[in-house]
Amino acid sequence: MNTNDPLKQLLTEFFVLPADTVTAQLSQQAMPQWDSFAMLQLIMELQAAFSIQFTLDEVDQLTDYAQIRAALSRKGAIL
Repeated sequence: MNTNDPLKQLLTEFFVLPADTVTAQLSQQAMPQWDSFAMLQLIMELQAAFSIQFTLDEVDQLTDYAQIRAALSRKGAIL
């Protein structure tokens, strides 16, 4: 496990989860608090933290840790 994972840290802090949360559990489907309002806030946090911008099409795909990580990587974010 990478303890220096800025994406995991952002997600666990944003959703107020234990630091040892498994990344597979970080998904919209598994977390009832990840509703549409939280999604808007999360997108703003991600864009600010990683200095990137998502298109509306990209936002629709950001439903779990793996998808967010892949999108950030495509945008050249340092993870």
